[in-house]
Amino acid sequence: MHDNPLPDTTRAEPATSPRLCGWIKRRYRTALGLALRGACYGAGTAAATTTVYWLQHRP
Repeated sequence: MHDNPLPDTTRAEPATSPRLCGWIKRRYRTALGLALRGACYGAGTAAATTTVYWLQHRP
């Protein structure tokens, strides 16, 4: 079909894939902790904003 002398590397798995998977597995708990921390900061900010808004607009 094609007369390309180079090997077809489109289907080859990248060499860094096992290293990347290992890196993700080692840092999974850290990433979850940071996501939980961010969610808590967001919830706290929303609660404080809602409280301030309610205090400013009550009769």
